[in-house]
Amino acid sequence: MKRQDLALLALLLLLASLLLIACQPGHDGTKIIGYLKDGQLWTVDANGANSFAIAKQDVPVIGYSWSPNHQIVAFRTLDTDFARTPAARSVLAEQRPGGIIQDAPGAVSTVGIDGGTPIVVAFSNTNARYSNATWNPSGNRLLLRQTSVGDTFQAGDATWWLTQNDQPGGIAAKIFPTSYAFPSFGYTNDLVAGIADKGLFTTTLAGTQQRALTNQELTGHPLPAGLERVLWQPQHQDTSLLYAQSIDSQPASSGHPAQVQLILRSLKRAQRVLATCACTQFAWSPDGNAILYTTGTSFTILPLNQRHAFSFHADQESTPSWSPDGRFLLLNSPHSLILIDVAHQRTQTLLSSPAGTGGQLGNAVDSKALLQPLPNSPWAADSQHFLFLTQQRLSWQGKRLAQGEGLYTVSLTPDGGLQGVPTLVATGAISQPGWTYQDPNTSFLF
Repeated sequence: MKRQDLALLALLLLLASLLLIACQPGHDGTKIIGYLKDGQLWTVDANGANSFAIAKQDVPVIGYSWSPNHQIVAFRTLDTDFARTPAARSVLAEQRPGGIIQDAPGAVSTVGIDGGTPIVVAFSNTNARYSNATWNPSGNRLLLRQTSVGDTFQAGDATWWLTQNDQPGGIAAKIFPTSYAFPSFGYTNDLVAGIADKGLFTTTLAGTQQRALTNQELTGHPLPAGLERVLWQPQHQDTSLLYAQSIDSQPASSGHPAQVQLILRSLKRAQRVLATCACTQFAWSPDGNAILYTTGTSFTILPLNQRHAFSFHADQESTPSWSPDGRFLLLNSPHSLILIDVAHQRTQTLLSSPAGTGGQLGNAVDSKALLQPLPNSPWAADSQHFLFLTQQRLSWQGKRLAQGEGLYTVSLTPDGGLQGVPTLVATGAISQPGWTYQDPNTSFLF
């Protein structure tokens, strides 16, 4: 072979290798953290380096959600005209647990982890409210709830949009059939499940081939908002769904939780009652082998084999977040941060503040409430690191955090012990920090 040919071949090989490197993800879930600050969406390395505003908007960013592969972020902004009104200031001031901001007029966009020009997947409309976007497990579809401003919302009034993450609004958007609850994405079969006046149903991502799983209205539905949902079972080939059904003769009031049965139902219509409780919330564990439910301040992890159920107490306002491997559970509230070692059934209060008079979480609010799942997880992908925001909780295991207020990361040892002291990552008026994608089927509603 001639020398010129060898040189050309070497150059081609070099270019191919550079292209391969360029096509590979530049970040993974163990490194990059997201958060909101000063109305913008920021990312930062887990050690506090390389803070970067990936979405600089003229109006406030009010919510975001990591994609399952951690390469794209879907974010929500306020409508330009609405942002100038007193109602907008009220919306921004009224954050829910986990920092969630209620449905509001605005736009929903996607952008890559390195920034760039966002793609608007749902255009702003002063008369239409949107929720945060929820990702399907494949990371190519987004689910949005749309409701009309000024109307008194009733269960079933929402319009549910399924749209591609890389197409401008309206081009690849489909309307999902009427559902009382946030529809639930399957993991392997491209089916979506919902609840309506005729009971449980499934349909495709295109909103076609609707199939009824029940032949009559479910007793008590619409249920209180925290219970009004149907959830695909993780890690089980999309064969079963979890939902609640009332056994009370009278509807629950906001101050009196409904007595319900938590039911596991297969696509072949076989069903099994897992628990009977005055529940206010429920969700799956990441492996689909246990459920988590709460009755006020009491939380219970119930394995499907009904053995070794584990109950513990925490603030009613707590937002639970499973580690990706399901070994741990974090309970984050305005007054404490509690780490649950599920395998060893141990609880440990990590972060605390003086007891206050904080309000109660509206888990048992009526069916008219517009709740949504926690959009992001505080856990890193390796389940060995997590983050927390102090929010005036400055006592770490009984000792004051020397660096004061801010966003911190924590490392765990292989056996679940704490490793060193928390690392300060960022300071300022931070809200909604998130490390990785949160599966809605494992999240409570807020």
